[in-house]
Amino acid sequence: MPNACENPIVFANPEKCIGCKKCEMACAGAHIGLSFKEAKKRGLPVISRIKVVKVDNLKFPIQCRHCEDAPCAHACPFGAIQQLDGLVSVNENLCVGCKMCVMACPFGAIEVGVEGETSFSGRTNSGSAKKCDLCQAWRASNGKEVCACVEACPKQALQFVEMGTYRQAQAKARVTELVQASQQLMQAQDDNLCGGSVS
Repeated sequence: MPNACENPIVFANPEKCIGCKKCEMACAGAHIGLSFKEAKKRGLPVISRIKVVKVDNLKFPIQCRHCEDAPCAHACPFGAIQQLDGLVSVNENLCVGCKMCVMACPFGAIEVGVEGETSFSGRTNSGSAKKCDLCQAWRASNGKEVCACVEACPKQALQFVEMGTYRQAQAKARVTELVQASQQLMQAQDDNLCGGSVS
């Protein structure tokens, strides 16, 4: 059932991203309750819910877009992924690690695996789907307004945005472009009229 409230997202600006991967380290740390460095020192498995992808000279952070009609939720045969309270959430207790969500996600924003302090659960594969949850638990327990990745980015390439606010900003930017183009066109027409020869 569609949610009346549009999902917030983490907006990434590729022009500002320098590919430092501090967002990845902050994300992984926020989800296991340890710094990335400490987790690595202990040899603990870590999974970042945001991945910096590099293609040629372009660097772009990819994470869950919290789709309004999420393909991953439709693909999950166990109902482990659902649209709840304005975001697409994974119930890891229901997830069996089948990776159907991984195949369905158009952004490649889901990974299946284990992280942090793990113990034998009796299952042959204790991995479950991991995706951006907008740091809900981390934000609540630390009194934060933004996600760990947004806070960690040294170039402010990431922003936590409500889609309504984002859409308004985009509309204003398009109007500005249209007005400028219209003014340039009128100026060009005036220049052609003034520069034309009189017979």
